[in-house]
Amino acid sequence: ETIIYTMGANTMLLLLAVALSILINFNRNKAGGLSMIADLKMGIGAGAVYALVTASFLWLYFSVIDPSYPELRLQQIEMRMNSKEDYAVLVEQVESSDVINQNRSAEDLQEQNLDNVSHMLSAKTIFPMALFSLLLLGMIYAFFVTAFNRLILAKI
Repeated sequence: ETIIYTMGANTMLLLLAVALSILINFNRNKAGGLSMIADLKMGIGAGAVYALVTASFLWLYFSVIDPSYPELRLQQIEMRMNSKEDYAVLVEQVESSDVINQNRSAEDLQEQNLDNVSHMLSAKTIFPMALFSLLLLGMIYAFFVTAFNRLILAKI
């Protein structure tokens, strides 16, 4: 779906922002002998700016630009969950599952899933989730790009 492509493009843009900030700063100050800490700071800083801008845009999108999107997405998921094939799979999973689902019916699980989806698509939930996940991903990318730059590219 488009959400998967969007998430993939978003993470690639984050990687590109972190990598460019580290590489440009490294090449600009190559003669000065910058430390790895300076590279990490630059990469994490670029990732933090990207995360803040992206999370703010998502909050703005879900609260102002298209507030009907969560409801539309919820309806799409509900239609998909009500298909006979998916319902049969859900009933089979409930019957063969552990103690947690023994006292629940398939309808109860469907209702709980829809409640979870509506909660996860609210603007007040999207902002902190996007911000935290992009910050964490930016830090991981900063470590990998710095290591790659220092261990491989700087030796060439």
